[in-house]
Amino acid sequence: MHLQIRKSRPIGYLFSLCLFMVLLSEAGAADWSALNGGAQHLSRSSDAISLNPEIVWQAGIARRFYASPVVIGEQVFVAARGKRIKSLNIKDGSIAWERAVKGMLSATPAVSENILIAGAKDGVVTALNILDGKIIWQVKTGGKILSSPVIRGGTVFIGSNDLHLYALDLSTGKVRWRYLANDYKYGGLYASPSLDDKRVFIGGKNGRFYAIDAKTGKPVWGVALGSSIYGAATVSEGRLYIGSYDRNLYALQAEDGKEIWRVELDDWPQGAPVLFKGKVIIASRSGILYGIDAEKGSVSWRMDLEEGLRHSPVVDSNGIAVIGTVEGRLLAIDLQKQELIWAREMEGGVFGQVAVTGHGIIAMTLDGVVTLLR
Repeated sequence: MHLQIRKSRPIGYLFSLCLFMVLLSEAGAADWSALNGGAQHLSRSSDAISLNPEIVWQAGIARRFYASPVVIGEQVFVAARGKRIKSLNIKDGSIAWERAVKGMLSATPAVSENILIAGAKDGVVTALNILDGKIIWQVKTGGKILSSPVIRGGTVFIGSNDLHLYALDLSTGKVRWRYLANDYKYGGLYASPSLDDKRVFIGGKNGRFYAIDAKTGKPVWGVALGSSIYGAATVSEGRLYIGSYDRNLYALQAEDGKEIWRVELDDWPQGAPVLFKGKVIIASRSGILYGIDAEKGSVSWRMDLEEGLRHSPVVDSNGIAVIGTVEGRLLAIDLQKQELIWAREMEGGVFGQVAVTGHGIIAMTLDGVVTLLR
């Protein structure tokens, strides 16, 4: 099914919109190349969202989505549980190409150098050409993949539930190294890896958090947090911010893993934290958005959104955070004032993070609908 929503507009409005799109294409819109925007998982967009967005198009293209969209240029890439990866045209939501794989897809893909990387529940990592969807290579791991990949310097980093973190050559899929995590038999690496300039960081289901040399795959340090780790760490200015299922948000030193502080939340932390003006912004499963002082580790403010959350907000260039709820709404919050600016009803629950670029806000819902708002 492909559904487009179009409304009649005055001629002046259409002329202004066309001029805006021309200027946008000339200036270029920032890409959103991986989960949380990139390998540091900062969840920050250099673009500004509209303060009164409207739906530009909607495309019902899958059974359901748990992952998040990726945006490169004028292409939107989505991975669905229906075992298909699809490229959509950002202008109208039409399908440019689609590729079937053998395993269900629940993790967000990543793109670099015109290559899309996706991991599936059959344990296979697939590399596709983003221009036509042709498979470049596939690598089989020993367990299902729920870890979203990150890419840097021609290397793909991805976790598998065979308890290994893999470093793969982006062009060929060759295994450069793999690191065996100290986890239990039915544990696994569900979180997406995070990178600084020399290390890769990832947490396991048993609550162990690792720093590994990104070039060699050798362990640097490991620390035990209070419980399972499902979200990615945010890497910023020599620190790591990571949520655990002991309901704590941790701040660690990237150099040695030493704990700087921890803060207990009301419920499980969801997604990767976001840094904004000296505050660490984190969502809880129950629907509380927290602003935590990054230096002191104390709660500066909390805002009850009154709806369940399953992922990180995205913060735009003006300090506006956008987050979707499991009840099926998109919410925009002014972080400086802790005020709700707008809310928009979606076609279903939003279980993945939105993407924010100069094209607008791209959201995917549990019922398989992709929406562009601007």
